[in-house]
Amino acid sequence: MRNPAWLGRASAVGFCVTVLVFAGSFVFTLMNLDQFALLIVPAWLQAVLALPYVVAVFALGTVAGAVSGWRHSHWSLAARIHQTVLAGLAILFVWQLTVLGFLP
Repeated sequence: MRNPAWLGRASAVGFCVTVLVFAGSFVFTLMNLDQFALLIVPAWLQAVLALPYVVAVFALGTVAGAVSGWRHSHWSLAARIHQTVLAGLAILFVWQLTVLGFLP
């Protein structure tokens, strides 16, 4: 369980799941937004807006897992390339969240 390869893969899975939950819940929130949400931010909307920080943490873990995978040859070449592609997508997604104003 303390194996860096396992932690890198687990954070990549967590990243993908959290991104899907954030995107789905944000679309659901925008579709069901009423006029009072502009005055008082409901708790469920605050929870949705906190998800980008969780995405950023999982993205850092995914990048660290990719670096560790290449440095210590934890996986096969195809698995290391896959983890590197996931890490690149994670960096791009976090950058996009920053550009859109979800992250500082």
